[in-house]
Amino acid sequence: MARHSAFSYKAGNSFVHRLPAWIKILFVPVCNIAIFSLSWQVAAGFALAQTVLFFALRFSLREQLADAMPVVWYGAFLYLIGFGADCYALAQDEPLWNAAFHAAVRVAGDRETGVRVLKFFACVQSASLMFKTSTSLELRAGIETIERTIRRWLPCKKEAKCAAAVALFVNFIPAVFVLWQQLKRAWLARGGKQSLRMVLTIVPVLFFVGLKYAFDTTKAVLIRSGK
Repeated sequence: MARHSAFSYKAGNSFVHRLPAWIKILFVPVCNIAIFSLSWQVAAGFALAQTVLFFALRFSLREQLADAMPVVWYGAFLYLIGFGADCYALAQDEPLWNAAFHAAVRVAGDRETGVRVLKFFACVQSASLMFKTSTSLELRAGIETIERTIRRWLPCKKEAKCAAAVALFVNFIPAVFVLWQQLKRAWLARGGKQSLRMVLTIVPVLFFVGLKYAFDTTKAVLIRSGK
């Protein structure tokens, strides 16, 4: 179940798995800045190259699609907002059905929104590559390495003070998707169906389960720190 949830780690011995975690952590913001700063052709190139890399690392299409679901929801939201705005504007001068048709045509040809979704997809892929090839301990060690390097150039102690908190936050991202998969399976096991009702029912539960997970993690950290 965790394997097919978004941003879940998959064990391997590829060159990407063996890369130091700090390199992969730094790759994500550098890649994302380049994607949003440059043209859509660059974003398309990044997306294509990362897709090929995922297949070369033996990540299945299902595993890749699990990480792409936030992009799907983001794109659907943008197009829905655009459709609603265009439909409302056109409905002032023509019948509602004609306005809806013309708004749908406009939204389908909205190049700006398509480019934005493409760039977001390429950015999600870079984050997915980091999470899928790095364990939580490796990510924490990578963050500590980066923090210690920065502290060497600052007038402060060299001990990594912030790495633990940042690592907990970063590793909470895949945990949220694992919790969602668990709740979804529980819903389906009880005869529920995938629908809007499922989402409206699970989201509040996910909020409370996430708080419980964070609370248990905090207690574990305090116990290990002797506080």
